[in-house]
Amino acid sequence: MITKTTKEIEAAFKAQNWSYNIDEHPNGSNSALVTGFDLKSGRSLQILFISADTEQGQDLAVRVFQYMTVPEGKAEAALKACNEANEKFRFAKFVYNASGNIYLEMDMPAETKEVGPVAVELLYRLLDIADSAYPIFEKALA
Repeated sequence: MITKTTKEIEAAFKAQNWSYNIDEHPNGSNSALVTGFDLKSGRSLQILFISADTEQGQDLAVRVFQYMTVPEGKAEAALKACNEANEKFRFAKFVYNASGNIYLEMDMPAETKEVGPVAVELLYRLLDIADSAYPIFEKALA
């Protein structure tokens, strides 16, 4: 099932004439709008708008699961870079996981009334933060 949140984000993306795909979870509990954008730095990101309709309202998690791959032996540097970026940038969180990737995460409050425009704003903020934070990670992981 495509959630109400995903449908609203899809409408906002259609209005912008942006490319995307919709993925539905097999059990029907959530869905995701998946898109990709190029950064000013020349890198490309796959961005997922993952939603589930909950009793509390519309739930939206914006995720980049492959912001950056951490070279072997650089885990400590990656953690320090995540901490530095998290102190510097508001609204987004950088996370280093056990599989050696740095994630970029944002969330939308469940009480949001106009999901489509908020999702577009989150996307713009995410792209700006992803570009602005890149030198921190590039320096730390070199």
